[in-house]
Amino acid sequence: MAYAAPSIFSLSAAVLYMIVLFACAAAAMIAGRHGQPPRHWRIWAAIAFGFMLLALLRITGFEEAIRDLFRDMLRAEGAYDDRRSLQRPLAAGLLCVVSLLVGWGLARQWRLARGRRNLAVAAALTGFATMIMLLGVRIVSLHQLDRLLYGPPKLNWIIDLGASMAVLGAALLYVRYVVQRP
Repeated sequence: MAYAAPSIFSLSAAVLYMIVLFACAAAAMIAGRHGQPPRHWRIWAAIAFGFMLLALLRITGFEEAIRDLFRDMLRAEGAYDDRRSLQRPLAAGLLCVVSLLVGWGLARQWRLARGRRNLAVAAALTGFATMIMLLGVRIVSLHQLDRLLYGPPKLNWIIDLGASMAVLGAALLYVRYVVQRP
């Protein structure tokens, strides 16, 4: 299936993701050079890699392709008209699993959080988890959620930009805290 070129909004999002990617890569390098705990550079590197994948998804239209593939599968099985009965539990399950993982990760980070560096890492993980949850919800594409995400307030873009900016801010603060550390 051929897809149109990415929209200006998708390209703008990809540029933002690349900026976040570079900030997270810088945080990973700074963590390694300044003797921070190994988990710090691993987390920053993983988030940088995740934002690289998010940028590629935006540029290539892969997210739309997955959504269309999901719809085509349902049409082929004759279940497209009843898709909401499948989408509701899938969306609820996705939200529950990601929320539990985020809660577990935050609880773990909170226990380890002694100082601003660790809080910056926890904030970045939260922002990235929010991006993953949003991606999953957009792929599942449940009509009621679509009205919220793509309706007049454009929550899709607000959440996307907010989570990306939170990760960017956390990476920049992390670099600042580590470099200025006495």
